[in-house]
Amino acid sequence: MNESSLVFSHQREIARGLAEQFEETTVITADEDIGSNLPGIRIFSSNWKPNKRIMSILKFYRLALPLIQKNHSNLIVFSHMTEVQSFLIAPWCRLFGVPHFIWYAHASKSFFLYSSYPLVNGIITSTSGSCPLKGKKVHVIGQAIDEAILKREISGVKFPPLRWYHVGRIDPSKNIDLIISVFKQLRAEGWELTLDLYGAPSSDKSIGYYTALLKEIQDEENLNWVSFRGPIRRDQLHSVASDHDGFVHAFQGSLDKTVLEATLCKRIVVSINPEYMKEFSIQNDFNTNLEQSLFAHMLRALRANPEALSKALELNFKICKGRHTSERWFIEICKVLENDK
Repeated sequence: MNESSLVFSHQREIARGLAEQFEETTVITADEDIGSNLPGIRIFSSNWKPNKRIMSILKFYRLALPLIQKNHSNLIVFSHMTEVQSFLIAPWCRLFGVPHFIWYAHASKSFFLYSSYPLVNGIITSTSGSCPLKGKKVHVIGQAIDEAILKREISGVKFPPLRWYHVGRIDPSKNIDLIISVFKQLRAEGWELTLDLYGAPSSDKSIGYYTALLKEIQDEENLNWVSFRGPIRRDQLHSVASDHDGFVHAFQGSLDKTVLEATLCKRIVVSINPEYMKEFSIQNDFNTNLEQSLFAHMLRALRANPEALSKALELNFKICKGRHTSERWFIEICKVLENDK
């Protein structure tokens, strides 16, 4: 619920949007900083500390269980990106007959998700491949991209597209090292590409990864074409996109919001993410390793006919707008929640 969070600030907007659809909304957040007040929403912090699990569980129960017991006859519990806490309250929701839904949009197989599944009313996810579970209780509703991104003028892309960017955590899972390696190869073939990386490490492990990338850039000559620009706010995404021709993406997990935001900004998107390629019917004709595949897709984009590429941008924009805007997301999620009241 902290609006300054670089990774989770969108959760605040989810709470705000859902609160408009229900009589009363209470949020229990693990974050110590609950941010500014939101009209019509009560916010409580359990001040969850991963290194103090027993105390954190007790504090969480002290907040959650009285709410469930007192309001069980007219309550829906929606757990957003909190599979551990979902697991903790799942038996209590089942005991008191409270509908309980979990938002889970990760390809990884979570022990807590699998353990909660028999007890909850449903799992809500973005795409079919963004949840390891299948079945009638899994509801696919797309991602919630803010429509404000559609209301601003944006510059057109240049051909060939030489100005590229990436937005996301500087973590090993994002394969930033692979992207840099591919760009080195393309530049060696004469493509004068530039690469701007927006984001920051999200953990101590990731800081080591980020430091190693910085050292590589500092130690190696002629790498002035790649720049780490630091984290940006969500309201800056549009202007950043406008300064570039293409968005490059190599994450292999669930469908990232940032790659969809680039699509709605009508940027050329080169992604080897399986969920993105499936969502936009992008053929993967290159049955090779990740690095070779990204190289081949980048080369195809660089050599593409401008007219054909422009038509593809428009088509992907329409697909994304139809499936992944926040307006549609709230409609779909309320259908799921209210059908089990």
